[in-house]
Amino acid sequence: MNYIVEIGAPAQLYARAVPTGAVAVGIVRKKTGETGALLRFRDGAYAQMNGLVLRPLNRRDVLRAMQAAIRT
Repeated sequence: MNYIVEIGAPAQLYARAVPTGAVAVGIVRKKTGETGALLRFRDGAYAQMNGLVLRPLNRRDVLRAMQAAIRT
């Protein structure tokens, strides 16, 4: 798994202003240790935001990580 997701975690720690059309879902951590707010856009795309930096994420990997988070 490429990401660890904490659904409902305080995304505002990493992104104070969420872009229009996005919703903060929680926090995402990459295997590299990079952590940021997990955002979901209206079109179903996911991204990691840290400060003003927005990075797209692989949707399939995010959904797998979200399912793993729900199971634990």
